[in-house]
Amino acid sequence: MASFREVYPGVLSLALPLPFELESVNVFLVALPDGFVLIDCGMETEPAFETLRAAMAERGIAWREIRQIVLTHMHPDHMGLAARLLELTGAQLAMHQAEAQHLKLVTDGNQRLPWLQEAYIQSGVPQSLETQMEQHFSAIRENFHPLRPGRLFAGGERLETVLGSFEIIWTSGHSPGHICLYSRDRKLLFSGDQILENITPNIAWHPGRDMLAEFLESLKSLAALDIDIILPSHGEPFSGHRAWIAQTAGHHQERCQEILNLLGQSPRTAHQMVGEMWRRRLSPINHHFAIFEVLAHLEHLKRQGKVRHSSENGALQWHV
Repeated sequence: MASFREVYPGVLSLALPLPFELESVNVFLVALPDGFVLIDCGMETEPAFETLRAAMAERGIAWREIRQIVLTHMHPDHMGLAARLLELTGAQLAMHQAEAQHLKLVTDGNQRLPWLQEAYIQSGVPQSLETQMEQHFSAIRENFHPLRPGRLFAGGERLETVLGSFEIIWTSGHSPGHICLYSRDRKLLFSGDQILENITPNIAWHPGRDMLAEFLESLKSLAALDIDIILPSHGEPFSGHRAWIAQTAGHHQERCQEILNLLGQSPRTAHQMVGEMWRRRLSPINHHFAIFEVLAHLEHLKRQGKVRHSSENGALQWHV
């Protein structure tokens, strides 16, 4: 069973198991003058809860000592256990207001994003694959609970801890209200899913928004900060955020160019592009992420005047 590790003086990290490829998500306990703040909650599975319960017991930390729970964003591996933990701890819940709105949209819409079906149709996803993607999502949806945050962030607020003050930085892109927590004095960043050492965070299309532009813009604001240690939600602590940001911006530029090259040969749907851009066979859930990632890049290119689309039986054919 995993134990808490001190990854920085006053910061405990615990890897909670996940039932998919990423394998684990890190949650952090940071000392407050009168207890702890828990950053993220893990997924709502019995193994994740049991890992957290045992690790806290091993350290002699009682549930009630968790005074605050901060969610970096509302994806299932970060918020799944929130409802259960709020009941056990009596803690105050804090998250970004845009994320709280997005969560409300998901939970009000019978836990299915209102625009999901439309996106699949416009992408030209075959019905059989859509059914498979739906089945994979039904299990994950159980992690979405209506939550009532006691504190809503807009970005720029401060969280006072034993380590000093952490600034809330709004980093939209991976999700609308994603936040990072930054200590200027200690040059320490809790990066959530915004910066992950060996993974490019998934950037998914949202209607009416250029999520890729938002992500790249928020990376620029992080590049301006002095950061010695990044504590990410997946993987080990690392450093070198500016090199990572440059590399990631380059990756998205290459992705955009790859799309333009494909469309230069002939018009295609987003679903067809996924088949050509990912050389391996994707699981239904990863095919969903790939579709939405392609749509985010197409939206970005469309706003730059580089691509357009025409409609054919409901599916969008993209052209240069």
